[in-house]
Amino acid sequence: MARSSADRRAFTLVELLVVIAIIGILVSLLLPAVQQARESARRSMCSNNLKQVALGLLNYHDAHNVFPYGARLGDPLNGDTLVRDTWMHRILPFIDQTNLFDDYEAWNGDNCWLAPDAIRSRAIPMLMCPSDPAGPAFGGASTTPGFQGNYVLLNGNGFVERYDANGLFWVSSDTKLGDVADGTSKTLLASEVIIRGSQPMSGAWGAGGGYWGGASGGGYGFTTAEPPNPLLPDVLYGCKSTDFPGSPCFVRGSYGDPEIYARSYHPGGVNTALSDGTVQFFGNSTSRDVFRAMGTRAQGELTQ
Repeated sequence: MARSSADRRAFTLVELLVVIAIIGILVSLLLPAVQQARESARRSMCSNNLKQVALGLLNYHDAHNVFPYGARLGDPLNGDTLVRDTWMHRILPFIDQTNLFDDYEAWNGDNCWLAPDAIRSRAIPMLMCPSDPAGPAFGGASTTPGFQGNYVLLNGNGFVERYDANGLFWVSSDTKLGDVADGTSKTLLASEVIIRGSQPMSGAWGAGGGYWGGASGGGYGFTTAEPPNPLLPDVLYGCKSTDFPGSPCFVRGSYGDPEIYARSYHPGGVNTALSDGTVQFFGNSTSRDVFRAMGTRAQGELTQ
């Protein structure tokens, strides 16, 4: 027998509000989990990119019996102040960028600061961390864009020294694995940095890998003078932003004694590559002494 309309029962307002509240709670629980899963995937991809950079450096070493220089500068006495080149250009064939390398070498292979936009503006996905929303970014000379990435190499554990640093890479460096007396598993090779904005800025690199023209300001490297993601600002010739989220910056106004620290948008720390080619995550709470010890190649400090 059919039920009468009087037997049908609709939701009351209270019941409807309870259901809505339950759905809201479930969504609030679900969203952080989704965001965490996405960041976990981004961090994993970032770690893999850094691994490829480390392998590129080591393969370069196998081919040439030396690491590439951190950067190269021209002789100012000869008017070569814009002759700049970094490790990034040297390892292009070893990170599946042979075409870009060939184009760059065919153009000049020397003065990267003035390379054509068609060369300088090619983004390299392997050099970008997907957790950094600023990538791909471009900067450098006010009239010429240059790709910036998230990975830079170890200079040492003090200021980013232009010459003879106690790490592995500096201007005209020619270090070898045999120089890493502290042990390749106890000496850093590369790290993440945050790209501080993407607008061009003449003569300065706010942060991020200064691959095209960043040699003078130390944009090719980083220091372990402070643990990852310090509250202290980076100190540079010029800053694209002085209060960029997670990456403060202080304008020095000169190229002397830059300070570029390991930074990332991963919760709690940064990905780094060691000189043996492995990738390790260092938390923000890492001991300052330990992180500083990881930034030298042959000073015998304890890292445990």
